[in-house]
Amino acid sequence: MSNLRYERVDPLTKSELVSQLESLDPEIVVTALYSATRYEEDWRWVQDKCLEYLKSPEVSIRWAAATCLGDLALFRRPLNVERVAPALELAIQDSTIADPASFSLSMVKEFSNA
Repeated sequence: MSNLRYERVDPLTKSELVSQLESLDPEIVVTALYSATRYEEDWRWVQDKCLEYLKSPEVSIRWAAATCLGDLALFRRPLNVERVAPALELAIQDSTIADPASFSLSMVKEFSNA
């Protein structure tokens, strides 16, 4: 992921999020994950989407899902640590997303009292 760059993430409605998360375009899915993480009030739904997308065949989507789980912890969103921590531990085994998964796991442990 050497082409990382900061891009502003705008809020999306839940219906827009649902639609964009179903997109076949990985960039659209990634943007929707970041938007959901920052703005969606249904944190359990966001957590579950991130956990689901940790298994995506697209590296950029897995990367975003791992990152977003850490962001949720940093933003002090209620996480099911019993589900999130093992999923991130497994994601660390994926060399393509090991770095963000490891960082997110540390965030979950620090901010969720895991």
